[in-house]
Amino acid sequence: MRRIGFAVLAAALLGAAPAFAQNSETEMYEAGANAMAGAQREVTQRNIDMATRALREKDYAKARKYAQPVTRADPRRVESWLLLGTAQQGLKDWSGARRTYTTAVRLARDNAEAQAGLGVAYARTGDPKAATQLAWIAAKVRECGGCWRAGQLARFKTDIETALADQAQPAAAH
Repeated sequence: MRRIGFAVLAAALLGAAPAFAQNSETEMYEAGANAMAGAQREVTQRNIDMATRALREKDYAKARKYAQPVTRADPRRVESWLLLGTAQQGLKDWSGARRTYTTAVRLARDNAEAQAGLGVAYARTGDPKAATQLAWIAAKVRECGGCWRAGQLARFKTDIETALADQAQPAAAH
């Protein structure tokens, strides 16, 4: 009887072994995936920090270098598209800035910085849509009526107006 009990117990343990091994393998996979995700977040944050620092130093090429991988790693993060767009503006890569800010606006339609960046890029590329962006920002300035963002919104409006004025000047004056 003992032998039968031992055989049943052994069979039960052997039968459970694949499930146990699978759970263990799954747990190991999840732990590895979590570790990789954590490492990716650290790299992404480091790149954001480096891009931000480079923008403060007006090193636009370096800012673009660090902002681009962030847009690929986390394409739904509006802030990374804004960093990249600002770097492209600094490099006078107006068509690149236009694509970048278009993506940012698609992700966050009510983001004034994205709308203003797109307006400047439109103006610098001679696109008449710049007037639409200017009207959008001007409406935000009126809606704000002295709110905490008033200075920022006014600066955005001035940026688009300046870009439009620069484009209106004869090419020889540039």
